[in-house]
Amino acid sequence: MSIYRLDAVEYGHIDSRYIQSVDLTVTNAGAEEFDVLIHGYHLYGVYYVGLVHVGAGSTVYVPNITNHNTAFSLLLVTNINYTHSTLITVHAKNQGQLVAVYSNSDFQAIE
Repeated sequence: MSIYRLDAVEYGHIDSRYIQSVDLTVTNAGAEEFDVLIHGYHLYGVYYVGLVHVGAGSTVYVPNITNHNTAFSLLLVTNINYTHSTLITVHAKNQGQLVAVYSNSDFQAIE
């Protein structure tokens, strides 16, 4: 399994005060299909849970994961044992307007 984590906090590198919601895109650049369990955490616990299947060579779009401008963590857990074929993009929005784009390099990844 490979695990990805993105953290946003007030006044941090990724400042949660300006992020009301995120759109998540997961692309499979490899030949092996996989599943992704998505958890959104904030101060009060889990605020989002989702499970998506990403076929070989395909892209899955998960819109409007809402955190309401509070500190949050996105945790993505896959059922493959490597990270090289998983491409992740997060479009951060505030009141529907794009404020930032984050990708694999912004996530902590564990194989």
